[in-house]
Amino acid sequence: MKTLVFAAATHYALRIKPVKEVPLLMRSLSFIVIVASFLSLWGCGGRKPIAVVGGRVISQNEFRQTMEQYYGARTLRWLIQHQLLLLSNEKQKLVSDKEVEREYKNFMRLSGFEDEQQFLAFLARQGMTKEAMLEDIKHELILQRLREKQTKVDDKTLQEFYRRNWAMFAQPPTGEPPTVRCFIFQSLKREELEKVKALIEKGEDIRKVAYDFYKDNPQLRSTRGEAVITLPLVFDPQHPPMPPSLMKLLAQDAPMNKLHGPVLIPEMKLWVLVKVTERKRPFVLPYEEIKREVKAAYVQFFGPPPEAIFQQLAKEFSISVHDPRYKFLEDEIRTRIMLERPMTFQPPAEAPSLTRPPSQEGGRLEQRERTAQ
Repeated sequence: MKTLVFAAATHYALRIKPVKEVPLLMRSLSFIVIVASFLSLWGCGGRKPIAVVGGRVISQNEFRQTMEQYYGARTLRWLIQHQLLLLSNEKQKLVSDKEVEREYKNFMRLSGFEDEQQFLAFLARQGMTKEAMLEDIKHELILQRLREKQTKVDDKTLQEFYRRNWAMFAQPPTGEPPTVRCFIFQSLKREELEKVKALIEKGEDIRKVAYDFYKDNPQLRSTRGEAVITLPLVFDPQHPPMPPSLMKLLAQDAPMNKLHGPVLIPEMKLWVLVKVTERKRPFVLPYEEIKREVKAAYVQFFGPPPEAIFQQLAKEFSISVHDPRYKFLEDEIRTRIMLERPMTFQPPAEAPSLTRPPSQEGGRLEQRERTAQ
């Protein structure tokens, strides 16, 4: 059955956000809400009801005990890591309150709010306060500064990184993401697509060929194999909206107005044949205007991981856990970090259509790809 897995990718396309020094892309406030609720209830009276179900009371004390049972270790782990960052900031003067306030305002605008009162009301509905949000921003800024201090990079390397990952820094003036319009065929068997390609090259109308080819796919049959696919500027590499090799093919490799393929998409274990008819690219700011943002993004890729930073801080500042239930955190943070961070933020990801710059450790990525092929 011919089903176009990546045709649904437009449903998962991410909203575009201009890249800032700290990537303030809201994904989930769940853990922050849990921590905030847990801490706010710590000093509350235990008998006061938090909810009543069918006449039966759920007390503050019962709620607090349940929260501690399920989220106590995560909450304490995050608090320890947060205090390590604050101590480091006090010692090294890495981040000022003015910087935190500036990023808070950036985050507010990126979330679609110009009026702060409306934004605060939005945060309140998520169980958040401005003070908690400022602490989260400060947490990320300090961590970013520490990683930057341990990342040595020259201007030439940053410019190369910018050139190869331009889409990460794109800011479309219309507010629309980049798109690719194309005719696209897919099959488990390369031979099927070779036959399709031969028909089209002999002069058959590509729309008629697609109509016959997609007899089991009503959606693509109705469009005669033509699709408009949205390409994300920033995405989570752990959960990409579509196979990275397909995004690279559509955004860069396939020539304009020519049949290209069949090409294997290894993540899908499928062959594809494409004809790209239009690419809408976003506006990209000059390197000199966003040099700081480029370096911040570079650090996300090539700087020391947050886990290494916390291990170093754990050696610099003493940690003593008095509750025997969480005593294991003392050794854990010094040896193998279980990273807890505000889930409001996510790191920027490399654009799917372009490669990272060459590094001394890894060599040229494109050379390794050609070798693998």
